[in-house]
Amino acid sequence: MPDGHLVPRSFEYVRASYGSRFHRAVRMSDPCVLKLVDMLRPHLPSSPHAMSPALRVLAAVRYYTEASYLDVCALAGLAPSTFYDAVWTFTDAVMSTTELQMSMPVWDAGWRRRTAAGFQRRSDSPLRNIIGSLEGIAGRQERPTAAEVTCTKDYWSRKGFSAYNVQAICESNYEFLWMSCRTPGSSHDLSALACSDLVRELKDPAIPLIALMVREGLCITADEAYRDSEVFAVPWPGEGGGDQWKDAYNFYQSSVRVHIEQAVGQLVWRWGIFWKLLRMPFSKRPLVIHRAFLLHNLCRRHDTMPLSLLDGTTEAHRAMHVEQGTGAGRQPNIRHRGRGSDLRRRMTQVVEESGRVRPYVPSI
Repeated sequence: MPDGHLVPRSFEYVRASYGSRFHRAVRMSDPCVLKLVDMLRPHLPSSPHAMSPALRVLAAVRYYTEASYLDVCALAGLAPSTFYDAVWTFTDAVMSTTELQMSMPVWDAGWRRRTAAGFQRRSDSPLRNIIGSLEGIAGRQERPTAAEVTCTKDYWSRKGFSAYNVQAICESNYEFLWMSCRTPGSSHDLSALACSDLVRELKDPAIPLIALMVREGLCITADEAYRDSEVFAVPWPGEGGGDQWKDAYNFYQSSVRVHIEQAVGQLVWRWGIFWKLLRMPFSKRPLVIHRAFLLHNLCRRHDTMPLSLLDGTTEAHRAMHVEQGTGAGRQPNIRHRGRGSDLRRRMTQVVEESGRVRPYVPSI
């Protein structure tokens, strides 16, 4: 039948077609899907002749799970053009929904206490002043053409594939507080962070919230790719230089930093679109990456179904745990090697006063 004569099937029909595997098809539980539909409904087309909001959301979510448009179109009775219209309308609607947006509510004293306590409890750490964990992520993509970017080589990462350098911060519950996708894959993490709006604010002590963080000693953990400051806690270089307490600080700081790696692992495992190269139009790739982060947060808040029940494919595990590509080596450390921030020294002093050193694990 020609595309123009296709009649979309109902959401209920498509839902029933998946049967007991529906939650695996959309990577979230039924209640979470319906919650998302209700949140997006005011921002989706409401014409009597338009696709129903529920079916539009279902088709778009299947896109984010890396379903073939051929399969979705055949099952839902959609033309390819209608399917992609649903995807991009959904993408715009997610951005227009206030409840789905990321935020870092530093002004909320209760949030500061809960987040710091969450990091401390999960990592069994003496450090009680951490409210976020920062990481740089290589978002793999199809190599852009010379017509799309000024220099295609800028997007070739050190890991051996074309990518975006994505910067992200998460809290102890694995929800993302902030992300930025502005720089090409060849950018160093420090440079990528410097290009974001967030770092410009964090460098300004005149901003009341930044002054609050500095006054209370609150910080965000990061790895050695970043520069230490009064708001970013990074490891001591050279494994602490043989100092027992610097080494202990590095251990507990790393124990907190693992949260961002776990959050990214959950993000990639849930949304199959990250299992392969991003191949949508180049200008839409940062949008898709950003919306996937927002959908991850929605699932963390409203979906009680464990990820292990959603999927256990080899591709998912490989995407989470195996460094993709070739040529990945140790990245040059371009951060400033000064005397170190007072924040890092104070945190090391806290570890020393607790008397807790790096746990000894005998080699096997």
